[in-house]
Amino acid sequence: MNKFKRDLDEFGGDSPRFKEPLKRKILSDMKRERRSPNRFGTFQAAAVLVLLLTVATLFLVLNPNGNGTDSSGPVGTPVLTDPNTVEEIERFFEVTEPQEVFDFGYDSMDRGNYDYYEYPLLIDPAAYQKKDVARGDVVIYETDLFDGRGQTVGRIVALPGESVEVIEGQLYINDQKLDTFYGRASRLGYSSNEEYNEAVIEGGTTQNLDSMKEIFSQSIETFTLGESEVYVTGDDWFRSRQEIVKVDEIQAEVLGYYVE
Repeated sequence: MNKFKRDLDEFGGDSPRFKEPLKRKILSDMKRERRSPNRFGTFQAAAVLVLLLTVATLFLVLNPNGNGTDSSGPVGTPVLTDPNTVEEIERFFEVTEPQEVFDFGYDSMDRGNYDYYEYPLLIDPAAYQKKDVARGDVVIYETDLFDGRGQTVGRIVALPGESVEVIEGQLYINDQKLDTFYGRASRLGYSSNEEYNEAVIEGGTTQNLDSMKEIFSQSIETFTLGESEVYVTGDDWFRSRQEIVKVDEIQAEVLGYYVE
């Protein structure tokens, strides 16, 4: 810019045709042109930012509680998760009132590791006097057994007022795929006929091939739970019942193993 000003002064000579006010105007116009913002570029950037914010907002609105969609199922199938429930069974070494020790001795919850009957269970009969039932809770209730009514252990998979459907062994809650370790029909921890058959072949007992096919492929039409009902199943669907249980018929929550 300074060089240009010198050239302009030399061009003017001793008797300049460009007076000082005119030179200032020319220089001012040039600066304005150099500083003029790219309004179209600015508009593009703003439009992209608005679009990204809109997409993010829609995702949060359509997927509350961190749930997503299932790319393996029908297009746009929403997914329901349970980050609060883990497969590992907690161990306790002392009993505090009103807790009790319960010896279950049955394999309805077995996922291949003698789950829930390897050791006695620590239970809390007063648990639901202090809190509401939650998905994933393991509970004790009475049901019809082969030798009459008796206590059993099962897991809550659906809550009061929710709709439940089973499609080819997969649980759907309120039209959302239950994407958890207990969300599918299971036998000894296997969740598909193919996985189970592989284990059978490895064990050398091929006569049992496809023996669990009906369990893994079962379907149940949609039904809706009442406001005081939950849906409960054992983790081993072959050795347990899938049934509606009234909340006030739940006798205790299972906390974990009691290990002496």
